[in-house]
Order: sequence, then C-alpha cells, then structure tokens
Amino acid sequence: MRLNPDHFWTYSEWLFEKNALRDGAILSVTLALLGFIIGYIVSVFKYGPSEGFLRVSQIIGQLFTVDIPKLSFRRIFAMAKLAVKESIRKKILVLIGIFIVAMMFAGWYLDPDADSPARLYLVFVLTATNYLVILLGLFISCFSIPADIKSRTIYTITTKPVRPLEIFLGRVFGFTAIGTLVLATMGLLSYVFVVRGLDHNHELVSIDPTGKSGESSYNNRHRHSFTLNSEGRGTTNEVKGHRHIVTKVGDKVVIGSPIDDLTARIPIYAKSLEFTGRDGEKNEGYNVGYMSEYQKYIEGDSLSRAVWRFEGVQPTLFRDVILYDLTISAFRTYKGDIVTPVGGLIHFRSTDGKVKSEDEPFKVKEFQVDRRSVRTKLKGFKQDATGKDIATDLDFFQDIAPNGSFEVVVRCQDRGQYLGMAAADIYLRPADLQFWWNFVKGYISIWLQMFIVICFGVMFSTFLSGPVAIIATVAALVLGFFGFFVDNLVTTTSKGGGPIESLIRLPTQMGSQIEMELGNETLQNAIATADRGILLAVSQLKNAVPNFSQLDTSNFVAYGYNLFGGLLARHLTIAFGYFVLTALVSYFFLKTREMAA
Repeated sequence: MRLNPDHFWTYSEWLFEKNALRDGAILSVTLALLGFIIGYIVSVFKYGPSEGFLRVSQIIGQLFTVDIPKLSFRRIFAMAKLAVKESIRKKILVLIGIFIVAMMFAGWYLDPDADSPARLYLVFVLTATNYLVILLGLFISCFSIPADIKSRTIYTITTKPVRPLEIFLGRVFGFTAIGTLVLATMGLLSYVFVVRGLDHNHELVSIDPTGKSGESSYNNRHRHSFTLNSEGRGTTNEVKGHRHIVTKVGDKVVIGSPIDDLTARIPIYAKSLEFTGRDGEKNEGYNVGYMSEYQKYIEGDSLSRAVWRFEGVQPTLFRDVILYDLTISAFRTYKGDIVTPVGGLIHFRSTDGKVKSEDEPFKVKEFQVDRRSVRTKLKGFKQDATGKDIATDLDFFQDIAPNGSFEVVVRCQDRGQYLGMAAADIYLRPADLQFWWNFVKGYISIWLQMFIVICFGVMFSTFLSGPVAIIATVAALVLGFFGFFVDNLVTTTSKGGGPIESLIRLPTQMGSQIEMELGNETLQNAIATADRGILLAVSQLKNAVPNFSQLDTSNFVAYGYNLFGGLLARHLTIAFGYFVLTALVSYFFLKTREMAA
C-alpha cells in the first residue's frame, strides 16, 4: 500500500491550509456564474433580454424566499417512499442474490497459495461491493425522472404542492435508502465470508524434548513453527500474513486461532524523511531505475542513510516496549543470490544526535510487514564533552526523546545492494483498532461513492433522457477515477498529440514517435491549438467532478491500517458539497420544466 502526503493531513489542515475550502468556494461560484449565464442566454432566446433576465432572477429569488424556507419533510418522505417502492418493483434486491452467488464461487478463483489470504479476501469483497453498488446507484438514479416525464406522471406531481427541490431530495434519499439496505446486507455477508474463510486451526505435530519449540500440522496449505517462553506461552512464526498464540497447559500444547491477519493498525507516522548519499551529504535518495519514485533508495556499505523524524510521541502510549513496523524493500545489483535477504541496521537517536541506541541488525522482509520492537530501557551511547561516544544504559523517553521528538536512522549493510523506503515505511504502532469497526468505515467510504453517484444520476436525469444521463454519469465516473491521466496530457507533452491528432494518426498509420507531417503548417498549428483547447476544457471539467480514486479507501482495510478519522471526515465533507451542488443544479432544471409545463 502506498500512502501519499495528503493522507497525513488533518481535517483542519486539509480544509484551511491546503485550501480545500477556498477551492470549493471558487468551484461553487464559477458554476453558479456559468449556470446563470447559460440560463440567461436560453431565456433571451425565449423571452428577450429584459424578460429573460427577469425570469432567471425570479427563479433564483424563489429558491431562497419560497422553496427552501417552505420545504416539507413530509412531502420529501413521501417522494422517498415512492422511490423505494419503484426500486423494489425494478427487482433491485436481486443484486444481493448476485453478490451471494459471486461469493459462493469465489473460492474457485481466490488463490489458496497467496502470501496474504486476508488481503486477497478483503480486496475481493470490497472491490465487488464497490462496483456493484456504484452500478446500482447508476441505474436506479438515471432512469427514474425520465421515465416519469415520458409517462407524464411528472406533471401530476408538479401540479401538486410538491416543490422541485423536494422532488430531488425525495429521489436521492429514497434511492440512497434502498442502496444502503443493499450495501449493509453485502457488508454483513462480506464480513462473515472473510472471517469464516480465514478461520482455521492447527494441531501439534512435534515438539522437542525440552518442550520449548515445536511444529504445527499442515493445514490450509501451510504449517507453523513456534517457541515457548519459560511460562509456557509464545506465538508461531508468521506464515501467510498471520500467527497463532501457543499455550502450554500442563503437558498439552494448544495452538489457538489465527491473529494479525485481520487488523487495523493505528500508526504514528514520521513528520519527515531525509536521505544522505554515499559521501554522507544530504541528498534526495537514489533512483534505481524504476518509473515510480514513491520509494527512494540508500546504498549498501556506505555513508548513505535514511533518517525519519518523529515528533510529539507521548510516553503514555508505550510502557516497557515501543512497537514499530517496517515495510522496506530491497534492490539487488547482482542477481546470483535471490534467496538470502538483504541486511540493514537501525538505531534511534536524539534530534541533536548526541544520544543514540545501539545498532540493531535486521533482514528485509519484502512484500510483508516486519513487526519489530525496542525496549524503553536499552543500551546505547552518549557523547561526552569531547564528542566521544560513551557506552551507557539509556531510558528512551528521558535520554533519546525527552520532548517526544527523536529520529530513526536506517542504513544498508550489504555492499552492492540498496534499500528502498518512503515516508510511511516506518511507523510506530501504539495500538490496534477493532477490525470490524475499520471494516465498517471502509463500507462507509463505499456508501459515500454510491451516494455521490446517485446525486449525479438524479441531477443529469432532470434534463437528459435515461440513456444519455447514464452516459453523462459514467463520464463523470471515468473523469473521477482517471483524472490524473488528463492532467498528465495537459501538463506534459505527450507523444502522439491530443485527440484530433490521434484520430489523424490512426487511419494514416503514422507512429506516435514521429512528427506529424500533413504538408500544411497552418493546418498542423490549428490542430495542435484545437487539441490544447479540448484537453484544457476536459481538465477543467475534471476539476468539477469528485476524485473517486481518492474516495476509494479499500486499501486501508485490505492492508490492515486504520482508516483515519480525518480522512473519512474529508470524504464526508466532499460528499455533502456535491450533494448541495447537484441539488441546486437539479432545482433550476426542474423549475424550468415546471414553468414550461
């Protein structure tokens, strides 16, 4: 899992310091002005300049003086109840049956030899649920109002004391209610499917004569080894992303249920990550040739180091042991031995560098979480007045982190090898959240995506036919999921040009790596200008739709990380903002249609 810098923002930081509130206000004002201009132009053609301006102003005035103050929750509830009945008549609940069938046959396709079955199961249920409920929201929202208009039942509604805003709210709340019912059922089934699918037990197969170590039976395509302490307790080694608690009761050794496979870690991340090069001077880390620069690398057997800085760590979070996790990767410059793991050294030091712990060696566990710990009472070094390191006993929070701030230093031991790391690849782990609650929060994120899709579907259906409304909503989804591609086209010079140039290259079989030659420089310049205009327009349109790729938090649940409350609050704010925006747009279109009727 890759964490971007924006994942670390608090809610207030995102809202104010990162200008989310400002950008939202600018977007709202821009769309309001654009809507007013378009509405005025249409009214000019119908009624003339002065009468057109009067009618547009009248509709805007009625929104704030009549329609919003006189909203009736009873009428909204009646419209929502009608939308629920309509959805049930359309056999929407059959979707639950489809989901059950998909889970029944999922075992045929989920790889039983996977390194992390829990992640595989969670990715399956979360992805399947996400796609199904988005499709559900898409189809129930886009056809409702066009069907009423086609059958003319919409005029029966609008002639009654039902306001345009109440029609939108009733439809959205009704469709959201039926979608919530479907999603809650899917979530419950998914939880049972994951928990039961991962639950298994092992029996004791062998134990050494001292009774301190042994081996489990081979179940679910794996086995464990274990070591017991003097009190007869211990855990197995980690296999397939989980361990088992082992307890010796009398002469009997009991291997318990799996642990650490379904988790919700509450991590404390570093505030910064800095690198030093092979000469000991600061740099940005090495690039080993990968296109992605998410991780930077340090060179083995040199002065190259990675330094994480933690701040504000409270001693009350840790008693005798500080738990921390590593997710560092390795890059080998020689491939003769791919079995022996790359080694590294890690130590903790004060922010002034005068106190540090002893170097602790480790071996990189690639593609898995390396759970580690350091005691608060530890061996280390202090600098004397001459700058010489003196070995001594240390107290972590008194000597290394007296104000809660300290640094973690990692270097690579092996010559010719590299260690790769990002800011989130070392974190403290003071506690774990209950998995079921993190699972629920993951489904809340799915619910928010469904809710936004329903809002857009109902909005488009107020002025487009059903099939066209679906196309428009799907276009918003595509821009929301793949908007980064549009940004890359706008901000960089892409090979092959824009859409018009690409359409010319296809039939002429002109490769994207060569310059387009049409024999007319003026025509080529016109095509390039038109392409830039189209891409810029699509980019601006992309900024007006929600970024669905950022709203997707399934990786947090699947990889066992607590879904931050601040991140979920940001998503709730985004969903509410688009709800208000689509409600206003729908109001004006329904109000116009009501007047036309």
